[in-house]
Amino acid sequence: MYKMIFVIFLAAVLSCSNGQKTSDTTPGEVSLKTDSNFLSMKINGQLWEADHDIVGAFHPKGYDQLIIIGGSSGKKDKSEKSFTVNIYKTNGPGKYNFVKGNPTLSVAQMGNWSEEEYLCGSMMGFDVSFDVTKASKNPTIVEATFSGKLTCPSGKELLITEGKFYYEE
Repeated sequence: MYKMIFVIFLAAVLSCSNGQKTSDTTPGEVSLKTDSNFLSMKINGQLWEADHDIVGAFHPKGYDQLIIIGGSSGKKDKSEKSFTVNIYKTNGPGKYNFVKGNPTLSVAQMGNWSEEEYLCGSMMGFDVSFDVTKASKNPTIVEATFSGKLTCPSGKELLITEGKFYYEE
């Protein structure tokens, strides 16, 4: 009997705790900050989330004015899907729009989307916009939202919407 009461009490306590997080932002300011790093987006309407190797960098040592955004999902084998962005010639937060052949050689790509679509974006073509809202080196923080499209070898396109990225080291 006591075990049953304890289980009911525990269930009630857990169901009453809310998952709301407090925000460090001022009214009207939007922040993606959470307790962990993340990379997510909708690709052709389906949610895709990185589940490992999430990385962000702002002006890393050895690179001039570079922002790096990346992450992977799936098994660490030939089917692993990896999203990578290199934004060159950046001074910090701002809006960045890229198309194939951009003069700064910035790149956005998805690797291993499928066996046929082994590399979408990059040299295949891309038209992507990034709104980098935070970028700092010490501590390393990169926060951005993004959308656009990546062209695949077959000519199909990956339509990216609701892209969100947060990285803090």
